[in-house]
Amino acid sequence: MIDVVLAILVAGSPSPSPPPSAAPVPLKTIVTLKTSPLCTAFARHVNAAIGSAVRNDATLSALIGSLHSDALDRNIIQRVDEENRLNELATSIYREYKSGMHEVQELRALAKTATNPQEQQAVKGSADALGGALHRQHLIQRDLDGFVAFLNTADMRTVDPDEAHDERVLGPEVTGFQPEQRGPITVWVPNGFDYQFQGRVTMPGDESHAQDVRYSLLASRDFQHRIPGIIRDELTAATRIDVAGSGC
Repeated sequence: MIDVVLAILVAGSPSPSPPPSAAPVPLKTIVTLKTSPLCTAFARHVNAAIGSAVRNDATLSALIGSLHSDALDRNIIQRVDEENRLNELATSIYREYKSGMHEVQELRALAKTATNPQEQQAVKGSADALGGALHRQHLIQRDLDGFVAFLNTADMRTVDPDEAHDERVLGPEVTGFQPEQRGPITVWVPNGFDYQFQGRVTMPGDESHAQDVRYSLLASRDFQHRIPGIIRDELTAATRIDVAGSGC
């Protein structure tokens, strides 16, 4: 028999007002597995999937804290640095999501090879719960991508001091930009729906940088409210993995 360490995710019930960086707390436990092909493969794939989920938990914690920053309302260098940081966090979450889901698919395929119905159900259940946690993390990453795209669009519609200086000194003949292009973007509205767009349509860039900081804080709170769902899936995974491991 061999001892295999499974990083089971265990966390207590979330407090009513968790701190900005609140995230599941990983707890390692030792599970003894027989040296059978199925049990060895189960340990390998489940540990890899758990590793991806745990790393995403850490990244989400950093993300929630980062979104509380006021860097978006500072100078242009700090603003761009913050946008790059958010983009890097999104990329990291997506990378672990893809890696973890690959292991989840391997676990589902492995479950089909089990001859014992209870064992088959336990392995598949472990995969489904881990897949649920990874998918919830992925949904946060997708929304983060959208927020970063919004910020980038706003930046493209904003004239920074250097660009404005170039336009004044060099003129539109050199810069290729016409001053009248700075006006509001015209939005086509289908007939019958124009009553919903009375007044000026707001677009990315119409808001102030201080408002961007407010949006960032709202995003942080939204992501934080989704953490309990991830915890529930991870707790379910911990229970099912324990059941599957006890049969090996």
